[in-house]
Amino acid sequence: MRDKMNKCMPFVAAFLIIQGFHSLRSIPQVSAQEQKNGTQNAEEPSSSGAKQETTSQPQLPSPGPPQSRLDSEPKESELPDTPTQAEIDEVQNAYVSPATITRRVLSPPPGGVAISKDHLWIDAKNKRVILDGYVAMTDGPLEMFACPEGTKEHESIIGTLARSKEVHAALLAVGAMRGTPVEFLPKFVPATGQRIRIWVCYRNKDDKFKAVDGRRWVKKASTGKQMEPDWVFSGSGFWKDPESGKEYYRADSGDMICVSNFNSAMMDIPVASSAEAGDLLYLPFTERIPAQGTPLRLVLIPIPLPTDKPTKPGSQPDTKTPPTKSIMPLKKAATKPLPNNNTQPDTIEKADE
Repeated sequence: MRDKMNKCMPFVAAFLIIQGFHSLRSIPQVSAQEQKNGTQNAEEPSSSGAKQETTSQPQLPSPGPPQSRLDSEPKESELPDTPTQAEIDEVQNAYVSPATITRRVLSPPPGGVAISKDHLWIDAKNKRVILDGYVAMTDGPLEMFACPEGTKEHESIIGTLARSKEVHAALLAVGAMRGTPVEFLPKFVPATGQRIRIWVCYRNKDDKFKAVDGRRWVKKASTGKQMEPDWVFSGSGFWKDPESGKEYYRADSGDMICVSNFNSAMMDIPVASSAEAGDLLYLPFTERIPAQGTPLRLVLIPIPLPTDKPTKPGSQPDTKTPPTKSIMPLKKAATKPLPNNNTQPDTIEKADE
């Protein structure tokens, strides 16, 4: 019996091997890519009464920007063309600066003797200096009351056509006495010099002449009240270039008439007034200032020094009476000298409140 079983074993083993081979061939094959993507699904045995259930796999977003962002970006055909140089020149040529408007509309004052081609005169008879400018800024941090064109208009109420050194010479010509600039070290010493009255003359949109004390356009930041101290003729100073040896008048950089203390100021106030952005003492009195770009004329008059000696009537300049309309004649071609396109008639009307 045992011999018969031993003879049958090879046949039984061969049969089992063949059956196992057929079973392996019946298992579904899965590719490497399918294994990587996790898409292999286990095959479940089915019965006549059972239903096969499928499990949906979550869909991951495709790499790249959202479709909505792609849709919102303009196509290349929709982008504007690059402007030509001719178009750029046309826009630039269309702009007329406030300084150019001032030169075009204001005529020389009667009795004035020009000492500069940049609209600067002296009236020796009335002991006053006359210079032209425009409203540069009406609201913002304030360090200057007036500065030369192209210097510090972003922090100055008025831009002037004349340079600081030219106005300095004009003040000396009418007898003003210069003093000394402010000192900070070793201790604070305010600026000194003869006091100067400043009148601001301009015309509104109705061609109505206005003349106001320059201090009315400046207010104290802490109280909102009008500035009180007069400006003094401190005189600035010169700086010598060590390489070229050339001297430069320091106030020409912008420090013509200051409301913050600078030792380079041509005219300063004789009180402590910080130039630090967070500690500025004064601000523009916006409600009283006409629109940005408005042409104007400044009249600077030295205030007579106190004296015990008797003075002859008419020998001293009048610093209390504002100038009249005659000091600011217009050129014939200009009937109403108004600012550029940013004219604000309501602001102009409030200028003399």
